[in-house]
Amino acid sequence: MNSPIHFEPEPGARPDAPDAMRIPKPALYMAGALIVIVFATAISAKVFGFGAFRETPSVVLAERLLSFSDAADGGILVDDAQTRTVVAHIPPASNGFLRGALRALTRERALAKIGRQQPFRLVRYADGRLVLHDPATKQQVTITSFGPTQIEAFDRLLVVGPAAPLTP
Repeated sequence: MNSPIHFEPEPGARPDAPDAMRIPKPALYMAGALIVIVFATAISAKVFGFGAFRETPSVVLAERLLSFSDAADGGILVDDAQTRTVVAHIPPASNGFLRGALRALTRERALAKIGRQQPFRLVRYADGRLVLHDPATKQQVTITSFGPTQIEAFDRLLVVGPAAPLTP
């Protein structure tokens, strides 16, 4: 009984078929050369630093060492590390960006098995940048890259006095 379905053999499997598909050697040489050039460029860029973005050092206008801890109500307490006083209380479910930045930096500390002993450094530079540094892990978040609302939230931490509520 003949089936209505006819199965073709794989290309190149028929004895009467022309030679299997072949890629021209010059194309293979060019592809290999391209791969070598890409890897050589990437490695030399890493080693010699060309094409890398580097922030140039700038004068520090304002700086504050801050420690963050969980509050009983689910918020975050912000302590001035030098005076050891609470300078702000971040209410629960507010300041999402600030919480996210802290979460990212504290996650890096947890991965490196570093505790909360060393405070974070919030710095306003003369060139306008506002940066939250973690001296323990050498990580940093450039706050000014994220817009005026986020800048304002962190800027207030530079100037708030004792026990100020930090509203969203």
